[in-house]
Parts: sequence; C-alpha cells; structure tokens
Amino acid sequence: MKVRVQQQRLSAAIQQVQRAVATHSTLPILSGIKIVAAADVIHFTATDLEVAVETWIPADAGQSVSVDLPGTIVLPAKYMSEVVRKLPEPWVHLTVDQPYSARIESGSASFVLHGFDPEEFPRLPQVTGDQPFVLQSDALKTALRQTIVAAAVEETRPVLTGLCLSFDSDSVTFVATDSHRLAIRTLFLQGGPEASVHQAVVPGKSVQELIRLLPDDDSSVELVIADNTLLVQTPSVRFYSRLLEGQYPDTSKIIPTTYKTRIQINPDIFVGALERAQLIAREMQNQVVRAQLQQAQMELSTHSHDVGRLSEVVPVEQFTGDPFTIAFNAKYMLDAVRAFDGDRVTLDFTGAMSPMILRPIDGQEYLHLVLPVRTV
Repeated sequence: MKVRVQQQRLSAAIQQVQRAVATHSTLPILSGIKIVAAADVIHFTATDLEVAVETWIPADAGQSVSVDLPGTIVLPAKYMSEVVRKLPEPWVHLTVDQPYSARIESGSASFVLHGFDPEEFPRLPQVTGDQPFVLQSDALKTALRQTIVAAAVEETRPVLTGLCLSFDSDSVTFVATDSHRLAIRTLFLQGGPEASVHQAVVPGKSVQELIRLLPDDDSSVELVIADNTLLVQTPSVRFYSRLLEGQYPDTSKIIPTTYKTRIQINPDIFVGALERAQLIAREMQNQVVRAQLQQAQMELSTHSHDVGRLSEVVPVEQFTGDPFTIAFNAKYMLDAVRAFDGDRVTLDFTGAMSPMILRPIDGQEYLHLVLPVRTV
C-alpha cells in the first residue's frame, strides 16, 4: 500500500472511528484501526464487537487523497492518532512495504508503526434490509439526547439500559425508562418502507457514541435494522451497533391523561434552583427535594442531617389547578428539565404520589415522566 493524504483529513477520519476502538479487550487487533486503500478512496474502520464505525476519504477536486498502490493494514489506534496529529507538514505519505508495518512520513519526520494482520480483523455485519428509514440528522441527534438520559444504568434488567426505537409507516418513537422515569420523543420520517413496523433496542453506550458522530445539520441519515444490528449511515460515516435482546415494556399505560395542577416555568431558572438543591440532596438516598406548589411560585426545600438544608422560591409563569406538595429525585428532575429546549416547559401534576409529566409548551412530540418519592 502506498498513499498520499492530507494530514487534517487523515486526522479527522481517525478521530471519527477511534471511539469504537476496544480499550479493554483480550484481542489485541481490536485496539487497531483497519485502513484499506482502494482506487481513489481510503476506508477506516474500528470496532469493539459491540459497536463499529466506518468512514472514508474519497478523492475530490482538492486531491486530498492519492492512492499509488492499493492495500490494507491494521495499525494501533492510540499511536496512529498521536503520530498523525503531531506531523509537521500538511501532507502525509503512508507506505506498507513489509508485512504488518507501515511507514508514515511528513516533511522530515518518518515513523514506522508495527500493526496487525488485516485478515484477522473482524468483518463488519452485512446489514441488508428494506428501504431505509430516513431522518434529519440534527432532529435525530436531539431526540437521542433528550431520551437516553432516562435509560437505566444498572443491568438488573439489561433491556432497560437501552433506547427503544419503534418505527411505523411515517414516524419513529424513542422510549427510555429505568422504571423510575420515562422519556418519549416522536419524529416524523422523511422516508421509509411503507406499512412497515420495526422495533429495536439500542444499547445506551451505542446511543451516546452515535450522538457524538451525528452532524449538527439537516443532512439525511439512513437507518436500517436487520439481523440484530442497527446500521446508521450519514454522508461520511457508517455506524453499526448490536441490538439488545428482550421485550421492551409497554410504557403507554403509565402516562396520565389528565392533571390536577399544571404550571409553566422557565427551564433555565428551574435548573439553577435544582442544582442548588442537589448540593444538599445528593448526599441522601433518592436525592429527595420537596416542591410546594401554589399560585405564582414553587418553593423547593431539602435537608440533610449531615450537610444542612436549603429553601428557595422559584417563580411560576402560569398556574392552573390546586396547590399541593410533592417530593422527587433531584437528579431525575434535573436530567429531564435539561433535555428541553426553549424558554418555557409545562409540568403536569396528578397527585402527590402520581407521575409528573414535563412537556414543551408548543407540542406533544416529547415528554418526560418522573415518579415522585415517598417521604415519611
């Protein structure tokens, strides 16, 4: 293999796939990045067997890539990334002239990195399915960010550590719950199979990596589900994730359809008050904060025998219904409020021991449910 490539393009490609490199594996080759040079494009792939990321640098008008001799090599990701990032010149020459070793040259600098046999690198899943589901990248990224916060961390019920994606003919619904809180977001599809129903539970780690990879623009993203694998394809990246097995619970029946008290509140002000309350509450089990609701205000209070106490009045912009008091987990409420965009959020309360519902004021496409905490 013998190629010439722009240093910035090479470094960016390595950074994109590096997040899928295995950090604690008994298989040394999983610590590497597979590089394949073919004709006028270079492909880069990394995997930890749970997640795989593939990207490429094609030839373009700027001639960012020149492939003089096709070939393939697997190089250690850690050293490859550091070497390329510190090269002195804007152009890099990469040559494989002996088995499993590569010479990297830029200006007067010349490195030799020892790699691995590319034949031992795991093959990516061959995901073939129906016409892909199509979403807008920034909308998908926002939906993932807003919902994954409610997924379980502990693996008591492994399926709850993932994000459930339910597709129908014109929309996809994202659901996450750890049995104490619930987040739901619906997006309308830009395209997809007609009359098709699919469900997939994507591991939480995979969702977090996908959020980092998705571009913040309105470019189209294609999703394919097949053979227990999710494939997400952007214009420059392919992202693969295994799916979690098991039946995701039906959460639709736990969402209240009526309310006794409704308020609208500025999320930034509410977040600030919750953060201050959490300074005291975080030392307690369940991080309990009590909210006393009445006309035009919400009084937050919490106390810890070991730390101290806090009391703060938070202004309420609109108030409908009866005054009452409720207690909740400060972290769960913080995660929920932080996920909202805009300058106001609606909170519905159905009783002191019933779920609280947070929604945007301009639509029903997103909600976050938080269960109250029982206090003595």
